[in-house]
Amino acid sequence: MNERKFETYLAAGKSIGGDYFAGYQFGLHQFTNKAPAPDLPPNPNCNEWESGYLDGIAGNPPIGFHGNIGNLNAAGVLPADSVLTIRLNSQLKSCYVKQAQREGLKLSAWVLKQLNAASD
Repeated sequence: MNERKFETYLAAGKSIGGDYFAGYQFGLHQFTNKAPAPDLPPNPNCNEWESGYLDGIAGNPPIGFHGNIGNLNAAGVLPADSVLTIRLNSQLKSCYVKQAQREGLKLSAWVLKQLNAASD
């Protein structure tokens, strides 16, 4: 799991809060081999904590969220507050979509990856 996905899952879990989030954060840290946060002691007697822990240790998104968390993902470090619109041939777009799928990305994420690489 990359750092961005880890942070996104953590932010989604935080929106749930409570014992579920405490367990989820603890499990997700263990899943990614990061040291558990010191202020999150295990509370296995709590069903919500255990449910969160099991989701986190498996590397699953928090309950109620799917793997493509959308706006939490799109925001990144800076809020996504602008739109880029381009016109292109449908065959060319199809090639881009297929390449993005091969890399396990949505088209917009793939395009941003390419633009970021080109601007470095």
